[in-house]
Parts: sequence; structure tokens; C-alpha cells
Amino acid sequence: MSTTEEAKPRRRRIVPGGIVDLKRRVSRQGGFAGLGVGLGLAALGGLILFLTDGAMFGAVGYVVVSFGFPLLALVGVPAVSGSARWGVAVVGSLVMWWALGQWSAARVRRKVIAGWREWAEEFAVYAGGVWIGVVLGLVAAARSLGAI
Repeated sequence: MSTTEEAKPRRRRIVPGGIVDLKRRVSRQGGFAGLGVGLGLAALGGLILFLTDGAMFGAVGYVVVSFGFPLLALVGVPAVSGSARWGVAVVGSLVMWWALGQWSAARVRRKVIAGWREWAEEFAVYAGGVWIGVVLGLVAAARSLGAI
């Protein structure tokens, strides 16, 4: 005869730093890692703009800031500026980076062994697409303004 203790299903013990623990951390923190990528690029671009002057470094700095906040060109920040436009671009970009990070984490979680390296590989595909779109958008804007 079985007792109630034996009838209960046993929970697996999760080993700290093990495969299951790492997969859980990646799935919980993937969006925040994506935010870190976007904010890091925007900070690097802002630092370039702050420390240098001249057209060449200004263009490089703006492109790097645009990699961090890809919605800048979409809301027209180079041509028309304003705190509302900056706010929409920054908040929208951060939401986008968080969503891409979470999406990458969800796709990686389906793999047998998943960690930050696999997350970075998955995230790089989506981030690369975003950055290609940023470059194409900036080239189209420069052509329409007659800069190139």
C-alpha cells in the first residue's frame, strides 16, 4: 500500500549553474540583454558625438546612435527634432530591443542545450537585420535630401 508521500510526483531538483538553470536564466533575462545591446550602442554613439567634432565623426556617431535607437530615422529625427520625437524613438527602440531579446530567448530555449552563446547567435541574426534596415533607411534619407 502506498502512502500519500509516495503518490506525489517528484519534482526535479534544479542544479545551480546547470543546463536547466541556465536555460531559465536566458529565458528570463534575454529581453534585458537585448536592451543592453541597444543602450550600449546608443551610449557609444553618444560618446563619439560628445568627444569629437567634424562631419566624418558626426556621421559615424549618428550612425552608431541609430544602431542603438533604430527608430530615430523613422520618426524623422535628423531632419526634424523635438523631445516628443526623441521620446517616441527611444521608447519604441527599447521596446523593440527587449522584444527581440525575448524572442531570441524563446527560440533558444527550445534547443536541448541553450546558453548565452546560443542566445547571442540567435540575437545577432535579428540585430543584423535591424542594422541593415537602419543603413538602408539612412542611405535613402541622404539620397532624398541630396547629400549623396
